[in-house]
Amino acid sequence: MEEYKVYEAVLGLMDHIPKEDPHVTILNRTLNSKCGDDNPVLANGCSFLWVKPQSAKDVKRLLSSEWSDMDKSTWPDFQTKNAESVALHDPLQTPWKHKFQGEGIDLPKEWESPDLTIFLSRVGFNERKSEAVVYVLVFSYMDQVSTAGDYFLFRLDRQSLWIPSGRVTYFSKDKDQQESP
Repeated sequence: MEEYKVYEAVLGLMDHIPKEDPHVTILNRTLNSKCGDDNPVLANGCSFLWVKPQSAKDVKRLLSSEWSDMDKSTWPDFQTKNAESVALHDPLQTPWKHKFQGEGIDLPKEWESPDLTIFLSRVGFNERKSEAVVYVLVFSYMDQVSTAGDYFLFRLDRQSLWIPSGRVTYFSKDKDQQESP
């Protein structure tokens, strides 16, 4: 349940898609940290959570340098949870209509070529469940929106709302440029 609140908070940041009534699909399985066929989408044969030859240790170092106040227990929880994929499903509140896609789901014909496809990681929490890290990978099939993978840091406020506290773009690719982790 708490993971879905973080998912809704991060997807809520995507409220300025430059198209009226976009078709946005969300993969019905989370990314995982493995290499090989078990992962829903691969980069260099492995996860987009860290693109080979980089490793989880490299990404942790990057995030720690950007978020010096990140709780020490948050990253280990993120890394542990993302060893395996889990199923995702509605209800999930987003600022736009969406459909889940993946094995066993028949999309309506008009949704078979989405404007955006979103892949989510599991959410890593600190021990007090007051801080969270999530990775969001967006494949864009639209002009003006890049394909990108971003790590987000959230903190729980006094009203129990997840508030963005940091963002690190790990992967970005415009239609006219090369990949860049």
